[in-house]
Amino acid sequence: MFVVGDESTIFLGDRIQLADSDDGVIVEVVDVERTTVAGVTWEQIEAEDGEFATVTEWREAAVACLTDDDQDGPYTRLTWIRFRQVSPRPSVPSRPTTGDFELPPGYRHIYSGKVRDLFRTPDGNLLLVASDRISAYDWVLSPAVPEKGAVLTQMSLWWFRQLADVVPNHILTDRVPGTVRGRAVECKSLEIFPVECVVRGYLTGSGLADYRATGQVCGVKLPDGLRDGDRLPEPIFTPATKAAVGEHDENIDFDRMTQILGTGVANELRELSLALYERAETICRERGIVLADTKFEFGRDHEARVVLADEVLTPDSSRFWPLETWQPGQPQQSFDKQFARDWLTSAESGWDRNSGQPPPPLPDWVVARTAAKYREALERLTGSEFSG
Repeated sequence: MFVVGDESTIFLGDRIQLADSDDGVIVEVVDVERTTVAGVTWEQIEAEDGEFATVTEWREAAVACLTDDDQDGPYTRLTWIRFRQVSPRPSVPSRPTTGDFELPPGYRHIYSGKVRDLFRTPDGNLLLVASDRISAYDWVLSPAVPEKGAVLTQMSLWWFRQLADVVPNHILTDRVPGTVRGRAVECKSLEIFPVECVVRGYLTGSGLADYRATGQVCGVKLPDGLRDGDRLPEPIFTPATKAAVGEHDENIDFDRMTQILGTGVANELRELSLALYERAETICRERGIVLADTKFEFGRDHEARVVLADEVLTPDSSRFWPLETWQPGQPQQSFDKQFARDWLTSAESGWDRNSGQPPPPLPDWVVARTAAKYREALERLTGSEFSG
């Protein structure tokens, strides 16, 4: 049965592995409704709603905690939490696999994605661990890329410092247990907005495909005659819905975003995203890097402030191109996992991405070149040698 000590530890978008699940079933919080009622005890709530605490049937549950109000009591703050089951593909781990690290007592594993592992800390914050796993085409590949998690973490921390005057972020400290030091941060729990905030300054990827089909990207009309890799007249905001594990994010237009979040929140996230991109694009260009596009994630903290979350401006969340080789009209060189993606779709790999079968292991040279590109991106940006 799922047990929560305090309703404040549950947030919209949290993904939780059920404690009584033998096969790693994960549920995602899709609705949180908090009310305060009188004359209801924790024991009554538990007895009334215990029937929902099964892996196969559980879609909602009541979580309550007694409060010390000045009124006649006892009063109970009651939280109804509704879930949807997330069915990860076999390639997506449901338990941490970052080198079999051990954490001190009191850390509770919440969720593992393709690259990151998430834990609840003893004091109720989150521990976000970046592994060396690498994914492509919705599969976690093997082998892992050495030091990739440390590169991603160091790059995110560097960017959070550069952008701190634009928007607050979720980082509390990088002083974490020794087994994950350098690749993990402790951060705030947030209510994450269920929309990816994507900004594009150059035409490529799924944006290029949309443009060729419609002349638009996420409802934004663009000039005729643009080529792969062309710089856009101005950066555009192209949001996407956040898909379940093993599924693809879906590009949406701004009107759809306002329906999901409301006009005020949607406008605020768009303005923040564009401001962050413009700051980051200037910094990158000064260092010989083209920031083609990137995605941001935001949430609300306990003070109802909008906060920048997750990773930021890494090769996993952004397209970085060397400025010296940028040439519109052709595929660009990049500082990311493109070597791995290209090899997987080559005749040499022998893999059919539509077969439903897992990809073959990456050759050593692909792993080495991918690791080198991640490190090069970090070192170009920060001007410091990667310390491992």
